[in-house]
Amino acid sequence: MKEFKGFRADRLRKAMKENGATIKDIKKEMEKNFNISHILDSHIENVVAGKDIPLNGDIFVICKVVNVSADYLLGLSDEMY
Repeated sequence: MKEFKGFRADRLRKAMKENGATIKDIKKEMEKNFNISHILDSHIENVVAGKDIPLNGDIFVICKVVNVSADYLLGLSDEMY
């Protein structure tokens, strides 16, 4: 098993590009899943840029939207799915 080194924003950006997902797609799904009417674009932008670390629930939604495994985004696996 690989050593956990933290959330991999570079992998998120790659998956977003490959799957045509946008920050707006992630925001919409977060608002739907968490029943929250307002999630700041800046939080999601910062996660994508690698400036913020997503919460556990955020990772679940991000994986769903960009269609990759959490292990991939956390650097625990090189397999996207």
